[in-house]
Amino acid sequence: MGKLKALIGILLVVVLFYSLWKWIPVKMNNADFQDGLDDIARRVSYTGTSDDDIKQMVIAKGRTLEIPLKEDQITVTHGTTGLGITVRYHIHYDLVVQLPWLADTDITANSLNKRI
Repeated sequence: MGKLKALIGILLVVVLFYSLWKWIPVKMNNADFQDGLDDIARRVSYTGTSDDDIKQMVIAKGRTLEIPLKEDQITVTHGTTGLGITVRYHIHYDLVVQLPWLADTDITANSLNKRI
């Protein structure tokens, strides 16, 4: 009985490390994408860049981080306080066991650059 508990414990540790191995790169990419989104918002806040050009810049940034984006996933808002960019995208984790509640994540990245 003790060997069975040890085997289950080892199995749980392996599953935990494997899940983290798949999960951490996605979160790191999301953090890099958020930084890029903030940079885009800062750079275009004071220029006359069109919404379509901003969307193309966001798509290009996503492409460098292997995040597939389409224009309809990006919302650009202009307000009296500044420029806002919102991106909603879906990530699928490649796991050994494909459980929908574990292997899929919807992510929303927001950036708001307030004018001085």
